[in-house]
Amino acid sequence: MVCGGLAVLSHWITVDQVRDYADQLNPVLAFALLVVLPLVGFPVTVLHVVAGMRFGTGWGIALVGISIMLQLLASYALVHLFRRRFTRWLGALQKRVPQTAHGTMCLFTLLLPGVPYFAKNYVLPLLGVPLRIYLLWCFPIHFARSIVAVVFGDKSDDLTPGRILGLVLYGLTVAGASWWMWRRLRAQFGDRPATANGRKQPA
Repeated sequence: MVCGGLAVLSHWITVDQVRDYADQLNPVLAFALLVVLPLVGFPVTVLHVVAGMRFGTGWGIALVGISIMLQLLASYALVHLFRRRFTRWLGALQKRVPQTAHGTMCLFTLLLPGVPYFAKNYVLPLLGVPLRIYLLWCFPIHFARSIVAVVFGDKSDDLTPGRILGLVLYGLTVAGASWWMWRRLRAQFGDRPATANGRKQPA
């Protein structure tokens, strides 16, 4: 999706223009935007690509990892401070998640197709997932998915066939693993949500 979007935008904006703009960003401001914008719904993958352009692969991956951790902590705190508002906002998504063991609940939510990054981060605290389990499941999955975007941003000015193939293979591996786990979980729970002890609710 990111590659397709960039291909469309390339008719109006070149990669060099985007890289020049990213290079001009104050690093502190760039990191602040990287942390804050996803909390209000801005597409996180775009920011990870820009982080790769601005900071390079090494620093980009490190800073993106820190930003993901800060976003998770902030999301958890915001939900507990404004629970009623988030309940009204994410009520429909909340009903799609099975009430089962917290770890499985995290994995199920993180793999839900079509759900934005920020919504997944907010709905899990609403479901009562403890902070430790929330971080242990959310951080590695979000971080693994972010790497390809950061590397793509860093190498966007020199995308050799080998690098493109490597990025595509990595992306396909992550997507394939996510799809396989999603199918397994969906088959486990069927069409109805599960109760806290893992049994399906009666129809």
